[in-house]
Amino acid sequence: MLDVIVVGTGPAGSAAAAILARRGCRVLALERAKFPRPKPCGDYLNPGCGAALARIGALDAVRSAAVPVPGMRIVAPDGTAAPTAFSSGSGYALPRETLDRLLAGYAAGTGASVIEEARVVEIAREDRRIQVTAEHRRRPGHVEHYHAWMVIGSDGLRSRVARMIDPGGSPRAGRFTVGGYLSEVAPAAPGGGAPPQGELHLGRDRYCGVAYLPGGLANVTVALARCELRTWRGALEARYWDSLRTFPGLRGRLGHARLEGGLRVAGPLAYWRRRAVGDGVVLAGDAAAFMDPMTGQGVYLALRGGELAAEAAVRALDRGGPTSRILAGYERERRRAFAEAFLLSRVLQVVAFRPRAAARALRRMAERPDLGTRFIDAVGNVERAASLLRAGFVAGLLGGA
Repeated sequence: MLDVIVVGTGPAGSAAAAILARRGCRVLALERAKFPRPKPCGDYLNPGCGAALARIGALDAVRSAAVPVPGMRIVAPDGTAAPTAFSSGSGYALPRETLDRLLAGYAAGTGASVIEEARVVEIAREDRRIQVTAEHRRRPGHVEHYHAWMVIGSDGLRSRVARMIDPGGSPRAGRFTVGGYLSEVAPAAPGGGAPPQGELHLGRDRYCGVAYLPGGLANVTVALARCELRTWRGALEARYWDSLRTFPGLRGRLGHARLEGGLRVAGPLAYWRRRAVGDGVVLAGDAAAFMDPMTGQGVYLALRGGELAAEAAVRALDRGGPTSRILAGYERERRRAFAEAFLLSRVLQVVAFRPRAAARALRRMAERPDLGTRFIDAVGNVERAASLLRAGFVAGLLGGA
């Protein structure tokens, strides 16, 4: 009999499994794929991720495989650009398949049992415990039944565990991303040996993130509305390149760029589950919520969510059982942890998709680097997101202070 079964070993699941194992829990983590496995992502971790990884104990392993990201260069639709730098800490860039493999390995090293190529096919309650049935890909048709007091669902957007709590189906709102790895893309502002900044290019109806990775590749990902993506059918790669050339900060740097491998599409990428708690079950990571990727907070949301889910599980097990009533505090904690960031994301998108407002704000950041630092610290989880919504910052950004 296990204490906790974790379904999915992305950043949220591996973080939760590692924390629980270190706290002495009997933990099993089930992963449907085999590592390393591809995963659509911007491949960027903000400084808040570094702090979370340090708490979990995995920072050194991740940092040794990553490129540091000292800040972000943000470019408006008219080409106005503002370089910004974090006041403390650093972001990191590394392929998501590398990150996930490292974190799953770290969880296994702490004492969690991690089984790859195990696809969960059924989850059922049995009295006070939960039975998870998994089919093992290496033995088609063979299933194993696992029993635990509690399940943490960190199995992504189309979460099977989430359907157990809320059968309403997968979220449908939000943007989609189309991304790939490009070679021969030089940073916009070479730093003379210093690590390159990440980049965010704003357009009238879309945006593009660029992360420079170990080995010389760049993750270049476009985010756009579902209705626009539909028009790309049958010509995905051609429309991707056409879209990149609409960004003034990118179009002149693509002459020698090549797509290495295929494009990856993901979405929809902005939602908040109505319920993330049930009897014996909590959701974490993408299974629970996903923020529009403009602010680059997705991996932080997953890591911090995994921390909160693990702590909720420990408290519930200590108090006699993970009932919905006992786990209700987890809902409050995730709202406290993430509500400000979700609100800020919505506010920033209002500005970002108004070209004049975006250009004006970026001009002010370029003139006053302190404003840029305050901005990037808030979206990088160095400071609270609400600090950007204060009157003094807004006035400074719009030229009133």
